[in-house]
Amino acid sequence: NCNAEIMKMNKLFFGLLLQAAFYSGNLYAQADLRTDAYSIIQDAVTDIVCSSSTDAIQKEKRVIQVLHEKGKEDASFVCLCDRFSSLKKFSGEVRDASGNVIRKIKKSELKITEYSDGLVSDDYYYFFEYTPSRYPVTITYEWEIKNSDGLIGYPSFVPQKSYNQSVAQASYRILTPADNPCRYRSINMQAEVSQQQTADGNWLTEVKVQSLPAIKKEPYSPSLSELLPRIYFTPLNFSFERTKGSMESWQSYGEWQYQLLSGRDQLPPTLKEELQKRTANCNTPYEKIAAIYQYLASTTRYVSIQLGIGGLQPIAAADVNRTGFGDCKGLSNYMRAMLTELGIPSVYTVISTTNRRLLADFASANQNNHVILQVPLSNDTLWLECTNPTLPLGYVHHSIAGHDALLVGPNGGTLCQLPTYADSLNTQVNNTLVTLQPDGNAKVEVKQTSRLFQYEDMASIIDMEPARQKDWLRSDINLVQAKVDAIRTNEIKQKEPQLDISYTIESEQYGNKTGKRLFIPINIFHRSFYSPNNQGERTQSIQTNYGYLDIDSISIRLPEGYEIESLPKPVDQESKFGKFRSSITLGDAGNVFIVHRLLYHQGNYPKEDYTDFLDFRKSIATQYGAKIILKKSGE
Repeated sequence: NCNAEIMKMNKLFFGLLLQAAFYSGNLYAQADLRTDAYSIIQDAVTDIVCSSSTDAIQKEKRVIQVLHEKGKEDASFVCLCDRFSSLKKFSGEVRDASGNVIRKIKKSELKITEYSDGLVSDDYYYFFEYTPSRYPVTITYEWEIKNSDGLIGYPSFVPQKSYNQSVAQASYRILTPADNPCRYRSINMQAEVSQQQTADGNWLTEVKVQSLPAIKKEPYSPSLSELLPRIYFTPLNFSFERTKGSMESWQSYGEWQYQLLSGRDQLPPTLKEELQKRTANCNTPYEKIAAIYQYLASTTRYVSIQLGIGGLQPIAAADVNRTGFGDCKGLSNYMRAMLTELGIPSVYTVISTTNRRLLADFASANQNNHVILQVPLSNDTLWLECTNPTLPLGYVHHSIAGHDALLVGPNGGTLCQLPTYADSLNTQVNNTLVTLQPDGNAKVEVKQTSRLFQYEDMASIIDMEPARQKDWLRSDINLVQAKVDAIRTNEIKQKEPQLDISYTIESEQYGNKTGKRLFIPINIFHRSFYSPNNQGERTQSIQTNYGYLDIDSISIRLPEGYEIESLPKPVDQESKFGKFRSSITLGDAGNVFIVHRLLYHQGNYPKEDYTDFLDFRKSIATQYGAKIILKKSGE
């Protein structure tokens, strides 16, 4: 995944960081700020002075009180730098509950990250890991970053960094040149931003907040990145490594992005010959695309590369061809260059794997973190994930399906929305035959078919070692003892992909024998389907990340000498969250046939629906966990 990939996009934004602490005697440690809090930001100050469109000094201070062990990760410090930014000053101080200084931290104590095989980057992190020996503890971090040779963005104002962290007070101040006022956009924050010109004509933008309550981590809630109060800041015009651009709109930002592609699509003659050779027998553009996508898969590998213009410019196609590796930008541009050679137009597309929606009227570099390729055909549009060309051609994976994206073309940027799949198409079907013995032993034969998002969830099993495959399948089987064997997989790599898995289960404890009765599970799958307890008043909306359809068809051959004493009742229920239907029928020769059908909707629901949501899930969990009771015949 490319989530770390465009960290440099907003130089100062990612030069922020981590946090600080404070002194428990501080007057801001009010009782309401301790509610659900593992740590409290007692004070956070960001002060930025931009001397030009390319240079700035950023001063930071964080004072954090860590209340107990659950907040220990908030005690550490992290700061990202690169060839555009450098850490000039740093100091740290730790105080105990009485306010006594128990630790001083010098810049020389900071560690610096090293490169890894999967990362080629100008970026490096300073970090200091501090684990308190007792609580509460207060930590103060102060540091200064110098930014040179380019500012494509400014730090975002994000006082809270984690769940269960409250804020007593925080402030943000940025001074920008007279000809380049700062643009901003508030998300989840009511604070008023003040913007005015100083006596010398420069622009001063300020914001202050107080008493932000902790965000409690709740099941089925939106991601933390969606919940955090924040304000984005960006320059109207920017200069970045000898290039100039405008953030006035996505169209103007896209113009700048397109300039970065200029001249980077040249291919060596030997590759051009290879492409023509590989597509010589292809009759349609789709066949040619498929052939080149397969070539990409067999000759390249993904490596996160953040060299060049802030990690935003792809390495040249010829260099990808020479080295055999690239990042999302480089591989997408390489694929684009190869398709251009074959006369097939395509569009470089910037997207986020975390933000479903982009702010349509507020362009900024830090809203996206990934690049894919759009290939418009006469009767279809393909979206190519070039960092993982082992995915079926044209399949839109879950991390980007339905997300907003920026198409980058000669006329600039254009916002669009990727397609997604109907809930009912993300299917998993289990056809199961259970042969039960009088002692509760059983042999189970399973044939499972998964499609689209459920295919994606299961696809990693294909390349696992046999032992790991067995563990993977066993993890969702609701039996105390189960031996999984005879695993067979068949992947159908089409635009709407499918994975077929067959396997057997042998269990000596399938049924629970108690006296003259045998209790047997109605459905051994869906062990992971659970319904959490209602933990008091809900504070956040309810979010289900994707919808799906599960169908379980189970045939149970009952053992000789037993007859049915009790069967679960059929259920047919429907709500805004989905539909569930179960049916149980008796066949000849003492067989029982069970069908469970769950259509689960993707969606976002108000917090007031939480009790109904839990009731819906509890009802389904009860059905999945139901038992058939057998008794010995004639008794």
